[in-house]
Amino acid sequence: MKTEEDNPQHWFFLAEERLRSADVLYAGAGMTYAVTELLQEALERYLKGFLISKGWVLQRVHDLAFLNDEAKKFDRRFEKFNDFCERLTEQFWAQHYPGGDLSTVGSDYEALRRQAGELVAFIQSFFPPQSHPLTSDL
Repeated sequence: MKTEEDNPQHWFFLAEERLRSADVLYAGAGMTYAVTELLQEALERYLKGFLISKGWVLQRVHDLAFLNDEAKKFDRRFEKFNDFCERLTEQFWAQHYPGGDLSTVGSDYEALRRQAGELVAFIQSFFPPQSHPLTSDL
């Protein structure tokens, strides 16, 4: 299966897979650093999919606050996700490379997951419901 970086649906497909993985891992093992990383990676892909759908040229960044700022250029309602994007990005970086302070990573995971669901629903509201183009390729 070949994906295309300029196809928003391919970004959403990969985002959904990471979000499901975070939920399964959290349900089975509770809070782990990997759960935080999977959640961040899912939201990164959802935001990039939205941006690419608007003609944004892909930038290989992991900062959700930056991506949310880019999304606000297309719709100011992304403003309400500023704090969420900053908090999740901070926790992502703390656990991504050794040397970070892990003491608060995941301490508010349930709130982060709820806000992630709100951001995903908001992004999905821009797109008509459809079956996923990659489903038949799996």
